[in-house]
Amino acid sequence: MNGKRSYLFILLLVTLAIPSVGRAQNWKGILDSSRAIDWSNSGVPGGIPYRTTACATISATTYSNGATDATAGIQSALNGCASGQVVSLSAGTFLINGGLKIPSNVTLRGAGTQSTILNAHGTSGAVLAMGSGSPSAASSVNITGGATAGSTSITLSSTSGITAGSYLLITELNDATYVTITDPNGTCSWCDNSMWSGTRVRGQIVEVISVSGATVGINPGLYTAYGAASGTGPALATPYKAAVKYAGVEDLQIYANNTGYSANISLAECAYCWVRGVEGNYADGDHVDLNFSYRCEIRDSYFSNAYSHVAGSTDADIMLAGKTTGTLVENNILERLHASVMLNWGAAGNVIGYNYSTGSYDSSATNSVMIDFAVHGAHPQFNLWEGNVTPHIFPDSFWGTGAYNTAFRNWTTGTTLVAPYADGTYTGRKVINWAGGHLANQQNRGISLAFTQTRYNLIGNVAGSADATKAAGSLYNSGPAACTSCAVAPANRNYSGTFYAFDFGYNNGADTNGSSVPAAWVGVAYSTAVLHGNYDTASSSVIWNAGITQTLPASFYRGTKPAWFGSIAWPAIGPEVSGGIDAGGHANAIPAEACYKATARDSNGILLFDPAACYGTSSTAPKPAAPTNLADVVH
Repeated sequence: MNGKRSYLFILLLVTLAIPSVGRAQNWKGILDSSRAIDWSNSGVPGGIPYRTTACATISATTYSNGATDATAGIQSALNGCASGQVVSLSAGTFLINGGLKIPSNVTLRGAGTQSTILNAHGTSGAVLAMGSGSPSAASSVNITGGATAGSTSITLSSTSGITAGSYLLITELNDATYVTITDPNGTCSWCDNSMWSGTRVRGQIVEVISVSGATVGINPGLYTAYGAASGTGPALATPYKAAVKYAGVEDLQIYANNTGYSANISLAECAYCWVRGVEGNYADGDHVDLNFSYRCEIRDSYFSNAYSHVAGSTDADIMLAGKTTGTLVENNILERLHASVMLNWGAAGNVIGYNYSTGSYDSSATNSVMIDFAVHGAHPQFNLWEGNVTPHIFPDSFWGTGAYNTAFRNWTTGTTLVAPYADGTYTGRKVINWAGGHLANQQNRGISLAFTQTRYNLIGNVAGSADATKAAGSLYNSGPAACTSCAVAPANRNYSGTFYAFDFGYNNGADTNGSSVPAAWVGVAYSTAVLHGNYDTASSSVIWNAGITQTLPASFYRGTKPAWFGSIAWPAIGPEVSGGIDAGGHANAIPAEACYKATARDSNGILLFDPAACYGTSSTAPKPAAPTNLADVVH
């Protein structure tokens, strides 16, 4: 490594070492510091780099514009590409009969989502992979000191093989007071990625900044204490090196053919990797999977449709699992999937921001609103949903618990347009009959916290829409005095015919009264939640918490309005917003929704998506620093 690169690497590590706990947070004065983290550190540090030097330019005509397999040729170019450069694919179609692996510090870039098409015909794995593998439980060492909330320095029983720039998977034994892998639906022994048979589902990933003897400097600071509560020790640090760093895919379309891939794009043990300006035109399995990944970014993309719309090992979604930490999923369109964004298996400290989701369904229950933005599989923590427009946020009760997650300024519409194919069916790849779609009229809910989901923060959200009122017919407003639009188990809850802005403590979507909820969990989801400044169409009012300021920041992770918002109001959603398109004027279309509604479709009903036309070129500008003039209030 030359002197300049050495200097830049040291500068980066110094920058990353600045403890997040020392920075003022946008949520101070609203949330206690034990319930939230510094979300401004999500995504690729400084924004996704735009690389300008092409190490190779590959023409589709070389492979007869999709007639012959281009997998080996593209892979050879990727393998030979110099650090910081681009493998550029021309306009045209490229037949991919296997999978492509993007190495560290290389970008795979097409000529645009409507110009460069990867026609995917492989039978396993992912069409595009950035990294692979998982940490080894056998390499774990005990944390002997420093495992306190906010700590950026820990001591380990051994630091052999641990170096600056490597990673630690931090875990503790499950805390029986609020962490479990067992519920009436079953036991999730794989919810720690089968590393410890489900006994260590809560944790996070940190980057090693320095090593001095037994002391290791880390970033970010620990979100919470580990190994301190009774029965949770010892806390462990499991070291690993990122399989891939600073790899990315941009400006192309993946065209799936139901040939057996598990995902269109996979990121595993990937750090600072990205997906930008990509179209997923159907998926065999998931659209994007992330496991054991750190500060990655999925943005400005369009993920549409899937061959399978039933529950299973994949959900046609963006899935964050394996304690993936600090990742930013922002400004994406999610259309006609099974679920849209799923937090699984200990995902921690991630931001799901300003995404537009519509049309998700299960082919066995096409009248039901899906668990669209979900927590599904123990134990995601300290994640933020902000500014999204989605039919339903539903941290569910399947496969255990989640806690300390926050929903801020989302608009949960309570229904969605479910469109069949032209032949009236709901599976396969055919012409979509958008004009023949119907509003889902079952499970009409805004934000649902199942009984296993505790210590949540629901702040400044908008629940309900004119469509939800039309689909459901009636609105629930008979809850407790502090939140009349909240249904709290064991109160009766209808599966159809009623819109519920908020519901707490039920077992699953079909549960009508919480009768299967274990006694120790009854009422806990509601009693441990912080609700503040939420507007709903059932009560037609904003419900405030008397002990908290009514002045809300525009964002919990951005300091100023991003350029890609254009002329759209900032904030777009919230109790003080007026003049919006629905929900008493409290909700505007976010950029992804505006793009969706302004973009034409092809003859099969798929958007002719062009991120440059919708958002320009400024959507990845660095996030400004948070304000510094807010005081902390503990309540």
